[in-house]
Amino acid sequence: MNTTIGIQNEENFVKELDNKLFGELNKNLQMFLFYLFPNIDKTARFHCYMTENFCKPDIVIYQNDQYRYVSVKYGQAETVHNENIMTFIEFLRDCQISEETIESYLLYHYGDGTKDGTGKRRMDSVETRFTYDDRIKKMNEEFNSSKAFIKGFADRTMFQGVNPQASRADYLYHGDPDKGVFISRDQVMKHIDRKDWSFMNRCVHIGPLIVRPHARYAGKEILNEKHRHTVAVNYPGIVSDMLYIQNRYNFRNISEKNKELLR
Repeated sequence: MNTTIGIQNEENFVKELDNKLFGELNKNLQMFLFYLFPNIDKTARFHCYMTENFCKPDIVIYQNDQYRYVSVKYGQAETVHNENIMTFIEFLRDCQISEETIESYLLYHYGDGTKDGTGKRRMDSVETRFTYDDRIKKMNEEFNSSKAFIKGFADRTMFQGVNPQASRADYLYHGDPDKGVFISRDQVMKHIDRKDWSFMNRCVHIGPLIVRPHARYAGKEILNEKHRHTVAVNYPGIVSDMLYIQNRYNFRNISEKNKELLR
């Protein structure tokens, strides 16, 4: 997602939500707020602001003393997280991932025959996957053998971030103020628990999340060497998974009072 477009979308949420009564909002935002604040009525007034950079929530919505922290995605981008490779490796070690798998990831990430990116010839993604095919299969087996590890990684990359002291997002919204799909962190964890992720063997993945280098710069001009030492995490099909989760969980038990509120 283009950063400028993403920020503009967040600003649009603030414009549409801040200091607004429930009854003044469009139906999409009413549905979203009803999901966040089940006991509201048409006289409820809401406030919204953007968070500072480098934390997972993009906007905070509050009503009286109830605060909701929301990560906002927009457009076709499926990237949910970036971090330095060293902090990623520290995370793997903290989770008791084997040194063999960590070595395999470093070889895959750099794709130049080294574990630190100092090799002279850089392979592209296709050649790297072919070269380390057996390692990738074994790596995926370990990464996906524990639902607790998958959920911990999903929490880190989608909701918490690398700083455990930073604010955590509890909700994920994909779209703009006029149209979107929204789910909670708890629902993502349930979704991960209920599915088998072993079928995704052609790429390095942890559950539904693809793990790869931000940039390989194989046979291309190096635009930013820092990107070569950055781990990017993608969630392919994030919108379809969010739609499935929303349809399954979000509005099963709407009371008659609240149905009337949303008409």
